[in-house]
Formats: sequence, C-alpha cells, structure tokens
Amino acid sequence: MTTEVIDIAAVPDAHAFAAEQWAAVDLGDARLNARAVEIAGCMAQAPAASLPTQMGDPSVLKAAYRLLDNESVTHQALSLPHWEATRRKAQEQPVVLLVQDITHLDYTHYGKTMEGLSPIGNGKGKGFLMHSTLAVVPTPRAVLGLAHQIIFKRVPMPEGQYRRKRPKAERESRVWSEAIKAIGHPPASTRWVIVADRAADDTGFLVTCRDDGYAFCVRMAYEHCLTPPGPDHATLLTTTRSWQPVVGKVISLRGKGGRPARQARLLISFGQVCLRVPKKNGSPLQVWMVRVWEPDPPPEIDALEWFLATNVPVETAGDALERIDWYTCRWLIEDYHQCLKTGCAVERRDLEEADRIERLIGFLGPIAAHLLALREKARLNPDRPAQEVVDPFLVKMLALRQKLPSSEMSVATFWRSVAQLGGYLGRRRDGDPGWKTLWRGYTLLQTLAEGARLAMSATSPAPS
Repeated sequence: MTTEVIDIAAVPDAHAFAAEQWAAVDLGDARLNARAVEIAGCMAQAPAASLPTQMGDPSVLKAAYRLLDNESVTHQALSLPHWEATRRKAQEQPVVLLVQDITHLDYTHYGKTMEGLSPIGNGKGKGFLMHSTLAVVPTPRAVLGLAHQIIFKRVPMPEGQYRRKRPKAERESRVWSEAIKAIGHPPASTRWVIVADRAADDTGFLVTCRDDGYAFCVRMAYEHCLTPPGPDHATLLTTTRSWQPVVGKVISLRGKGGRPARQARLLISFGQVCLRVPKKNGSPLQVWMVRVWEPDPPPEIDALEWFLATNVPVETAGDALERIDWYTCRWLIEDYHQCLKTGCAVERRDLEEADRIERLIGFLGPIAAHLLALREKARLNPDRPAQEVVDPFLVKMLALRQKLPSSEMSVATFWRSVAQLGGYLGRRRDGDPGWKTLWRGYTLLQTLAEGARLAMSATSPAPS
C-alpha cells in the first residue's frame, strides 16, 4: 500500500465545523461569541465525553462553566444560527418535511443535586421536555438540520382539574403551534409539510398549519366528528375504516421496545372528509385521509394501523404512497433524540441546575443534527466515495488504520469501520450498528485524528 501524503493546511476539523455553525451567534458580547465558538469546537471533537475531557485545558473548562452559568446566554441564542441556516436551506427545496416530536430528558438520578427540574413520565421522574423540529428533504432523503427546538417544563395539574380547563399557556400541546409560528410562513416557492405522530392530533393545531400556509401529514388517533354530521353522526376513524383498499405496499418496520424489526404487508385506502372544528378556529377543516393497515400480522404481534390526515390532495394511489413515505420520515426525529441522548450523553450531565443543561443543548443540539445528517448520507449513497461526504482527514485516518486506500473507501465502508472501532462485530444477525457503537467509534476516530494533527503540527517547519 502506498503511503498517503496529508496536507495539514487543507485539513478541516471539529473547530472549523464550529466556526461555520456558530459564526453568526449573538450573545451580546464579542468575547462571549468567540468563547462559544471555541467551546463548540471542543464539544464537537468528542460529543459524548464529559466537559473536563472535552475542554482539555483547565482555563477553557473554567470559561465553559462560566458561559453555561451566564443568565444572559440562552438555549435559543446558541441554537439560532443553526436554525436559521437550516431554514435557508429549506427555502431552496421544492418540498421539505418539518418533522416534529416531543421527548423527555430524564435527570431523575440527579434529582437530589440538580435544581429546576419538573415532573416527567408518570410524575415520579424528574427532568424536562423538549420539542424538536427537524427539516428533512423526502426525495432523495436528506437531513438539513434543526429548524426549531423548545425546552419546557411540565406544570403539575392540580387535583380535580381537567386538562381542557387548563390555561393555554400551561398546556403541553401549545408547543406544536409555537414551533411553526417561530419558524415563520413558508415561502411561496416551496411546500413545507408538518409531519407528526398521534401526539399532534389536535384540530386547533391543524387549523394553525392551514392558516399559516403549511401542509401537514399527521397521524390521527381520535374519533373526530365530521361535518355535515348526517343522520348516522359519522366520525373520522369509523368512516375511514369503511373504505375499501386501493393499493398494497410492503414496508420495513424498525425494532422497538424489545420487538424485532420486520417486514409488514399493508393495505391502503384513501378519501376526503371534512372535520368539525371549534367555532373559534374558523371554518371546517377539509382533509384527505390515508388509512394504512396490516390485515395479517404475525402471531402475537399487534397489527399496524395508521390514519394519516393531510391537506395535500390524495387523488391517486401514487399520492397515497407518497404521503406514507412522508410519514415514515418521522422516525428520523426519534433517531435525532436518541442521538442527542446516547451520542452526546446529554442525560449524563450533572451541572446542578436545569438552566445550564438547556444552554448545553444549545451546543449539543446542532452537533447531533450534523451527525444524523452524515449517517443519512451514508444510507442514501452507500457506494459514494467517503471523502465526498465526510471530513477527508477522518477518512484518511480510518483508512490507514484499516489498511485500505482512502480513495477506495465508500461511505458504507467508512461508517461500518467506525462502528467496528466502537465494538460492533458486524455478524449477519447483528443488523445495522446502533448509535452507541457508532458514537464510541466516532469519538475514538476523532481522538486519533486530533493526535495526528498535533503530531503533524509539531513536525511542520516554522513559518519564515
């Protein structure tokens, strides 16, 4: 194998990535802005490591703690440059899916030492909630980044109070509409589609999407009343279930909750209905419904059934299949949250105050989105040369370790080799590598690359 010559002056690194992502950060002070870029670069080198390990130098670590403790610094201010860059990319695409979901950040194990947490789960846990909006191009599938993110705390409901009687500002459902209001109206030249699961089944939210110029593709869960009601008082799910199948499809279902991944053979029907909405929300809501169901599930497996509501016309089987493809992109937001928790170890940070964790996510949130985007590129074009997608220096480091020419390393080979660094065995029954092994290997590769950079810097001739 020939030895490859590496030009250190042309090598991009985690700090270059941070300088690009946080170039426009505005924390009200030029020194704080520069410090934020430096801290972000240290975190991007080893996202899952502890702050002392990430920062390395004691003076940089002290500065990081001071920034995370600065009340004038916010999660939004740190995240905004990335959000705005993602929105600009979204304006250049004909169709962009804005995939939304809520997740819990669990700090129960730090409940006695961390201040500012709220109840999560069944009320016994401690942490807070996070609503994220991920921008995704559906065809060919690509992650553009985060378009918005809200971190909020659950307000305990007084005994005897009904959820619908709660002040609007205390309802968790408010964040769905707040996100699209914050993102702003879609440009006339593109279609932005809100994609969400059953947690977003709220006619008020769907009306907000419609009135603000958004398309939507949302999984429904409730028997909403239709209008006009007719003599049989027709309801949404019952009516949709009465439609005959039009087309079939086979999709791959991911393993979840101990259930193995599998192939599901589905039937699909579609049609148009009109949902009754509260008078305060304006005119009734015209939607097309796509029902997806599994007529013959495997033994002891619950049959899959989706009811997808969209305001984009569904007039052909091809239209229905496209809406289903849109909805399956929703899994990417789960991957993003898992990436943040596992790959960036966000739930293993004891910073003593919840506000500090929020600021930390202002750094880790965009880093997780960037690495999710890299992984999706690997899945989309597995045979593409890795140097066209990933930091070429990382490719060269990994190729040297694997004793392969970097020019012949594909994207798929690169990520498989990264996972092997993290302990992935790659046996036939193992399936694709998970976030833990990917991140463990990626962190090790970053460490190797940093050591190589330092060694090359030490041996490079001093400038004249």
